Amino acid sequence: MNAWMAGLLAVPAFAALSQAMERHHSQAGAALPALAAWGWRALGTALLLAALWVCLQRWGTSVAVAAWLGVLTPAALAVALVLTYAPRQVRAVAACSAAGAVGLGVRIFA
Repeated sequence: MNAWMAGLLAVPAFAALSQAMERHHSQAGAALPALAAWGWRALGTALLLAALWVCLQRWGTSVAVAAWLGVLTPAALAVALVLTYAPRQVRAVAACSAAGAVGLGVRIFA
């Protein structure tokens, strides 16, 4: 379950990091102010670290890092596919994934 939660956190993380780039931000909506780019980067980094923390809660350090890298790969692929075929939907996909992670987190950590 923790790997699923980490994967669900990694999708909005990569979506946020993509929104920090001018090209992808303009695909999804409007122009990117300079300060907003830093906010997107901070959010993406925080979500990636949260996914790592979730893995560390279940496994030891070496296995957790390997599991974390393992869940980052399909998450990055999913965001890349959404950006390629439906760039305006990337924020909706990220929001649904984050909601799923929160729902799963409530179930796991309750």
